[in-house]
Amino acid sequence: MTRSNYFVDRGMNGNTPALPSRADESFVDYVCEARNVLLHARWKQLGDHGNKTLKDHGIAIEQTKDCVKQVRDVIAGDMELASFLRIKRSCQEMYKDRIIGSINTQRDDWLRKLEEAESTGPGSLEYDADFPMPDYAKVQIHIQPRGYVGDDLAGLYYDCGTQIFFGGNNAGDAWHRELAERTTMPEDGKVDRILEIGCSVGQLACEHKKRNPDAEVWATDISAPMVRYGHWRAIQQDLDVNFVQMASEALEFPDNHFDLVTAHILFHEIPRPVIEKTLAEAFRVLRPGGTFVLWDFSTTSDDHPGYGGFLGLMDSADNGEPYAPGFVTMGVEETIENTGFVIRSIGNPAQMHDRVCDKPA
Repeated sequence: MTRSNYFVDRGMNGNTPALPSRADESFVDYVCEARNVLLHARWKQLGDHGNKTLKDHGIAIEQTKDCVKQVRDVIAGDMELASFLRIKRSCQEMYKDRIIGSINTQRDDWLRKLEEAESTGPGSLEYDADFPMPDYAKVQIHIQPRGYVGDDLAGLYYDCGTQIFFGGNNAGDAWHRELAERTTMPEDGKVDRILEIGCSVGQLACEHKKRNPDAEVWATDISAPMVRYGHWRAIQQDLDVNFVQMASEALEFPDNHFDLVTAHILFHEIPRPVIEKTLAEAFRVLRPGGTFVLWDFSTTSDDHPGYGGFLGLMDSADNGEPYAPGFVTMGVEETIENTGFVIRSIGNPAQMHDRVCDKPA
């Protein structure tokens, strides 16, 4: 089918490029609302129902293929749970496929835009075409084809999908703006250098710059497509942010260099050994008296299974989240303290929250 307006520049939705056609834009808006009505509105209820159903069948949740098979057998006999998981997966597939298909009608134009942006500012960009990519980073996170590192337009796909993923609550980067405003600063008030680890397309790093215009802001990610697109995106906002391709467990910055280091939804996307190394690196590059803020899922407990329960198990198996259950069950707070940080505060454990951690002066 030919769509005559595919190659028209339809401007921006906030800080995100509009999709090439109105039909594609309308479709993903529909999927966003469908997810809200069919999934988000009943998330806790169905999570509790799933946890109880597995308990009634004597199934203890474990991250094994045998356990997943047992759970699937139980789900097959529960129409409510089976329908919920099928809708969840189908909605994810629908919006990913439509966004990627739409953007790729202008693929050559986008590759040219990203290349042209490399030598312009404000801000800077560094990446390595021969970067030795570790295997853990090659998974198809959130079932995005080729993952976040295997397609030159992965950052753009991610950006166009984040509005749907956040249930329509991230228009104009509203979610990241709120996080930046809520980010706890060092107790001495000094914020000359800020680092965002695992920045993806730089939404939080850019909001850090807006909140701290005089600070030097750096944003790192293991994915070259993410930092390349993040640099282009920051330029559109006239923001001086420095994007660099780096693995979170091997930061190429001096010791005691930053006043504030943050990480948003990074830790549940990396395996436990990498989490431990990343915490050590965050501690190393942070100055004495500086602050590290970790935004991510809450740690599971008997009273609050959260992502360590039924929904987490199935999200891990069906939605490209292989490392998340390991994160929520590892007791990251103890690991943070063993690294040398002093935890100043922990946010609401009923939701994704912040862990505010200080490096002793």
